[in-house]
Amino acid sequence: MQDRYAGDLGDFLKLGLLDWLAASNGSDPPLSLGVVWYLTDDEAHNDDGKHIAYLDPSHRLARHLRPLAPDLYDRLAEMVGNGDRSVAALERNGVLPPGTRTYAERLSYASLPPGASTARRQLRGQWLSHALDSTLGCDLVFVDPDNGLRPANHPVPKTRTKAVKHAYIDELAPFVQRGQSLVAYHHADRSAPVPKQAEHRLADLASGIAASPLAAVRASRGTTRLFLVVSTDAHRQRLCDRLAALERSPWASELQVYWYVDR
Repeated sequence: MQDRYAGDLGDFLKLGLLDWLAASNGSDPPLSLGVVWYLTDDEAHNDDGKHIAYLDPSHRLARHLRPLAPDLYDRLAEMVGNGDRSVAALERNGVLPPGTRTYAERLSYASLPPGASTARRQLRGQWLSHALDSTLGCDLVFVDPDNGLRPANHPVPKTRTKAVKHAYIDELAPFVQRGQSLVAYHHADRSAPVPKQAEHRLADLASGIAASPLAAVRASRGTTRLFLVVSTDAHRQRLCDRLAALERSPWASELQVYWYVDR
């Protein structure tokens, strides 16, 4: 996640999904939510984060998107309209469910030279420890790396400068091991058809975390994103029900569910 993305079309879709998954399900209370932003330094080499035209009430998308989550839409429109685009602004403007616990410490190796692998590894380990502390007790934790997930044995190690843009799957295992379910962001690319990418990333999670994934939720508006859902036993039926209800809801026009099949 980068501050410059705050409030863009991708944020509306991901925040809408998180609210849907965490919401009360009949007589069950809402799931408590934790968010680990995986916040990195803003970049300036492209126009990412510029997709905010949907917040103009006269835009064709506004008539379609706002009814899906009117309060969320209006809060994001006010925030962006004020020129206040950052993770901190998202938290201040109430776009997350009440009681959400967040971790927004920046993950950056800017203070360390490329060859300082040990120091970079220690920095990242301390960062992860603080993320775990900040989300302790939450039922559901969302991790929002800039580019998405990598398996622990990925050829690019965690200590490379650009590795801060990824969450390595072994970093997510401690959340599940202490009883928390996960939603993880992954940016789809051109390596394979999106359903196949979803299948591969779910398989990576299945082999790297001691819990079976449930599904990948695809959001294709603007650019294609995947939100990978991993559930502990305590939340499995609840999250299955919410995902099935999502497929029958108006959100189905924006969010497509690919269910995990254990092969």
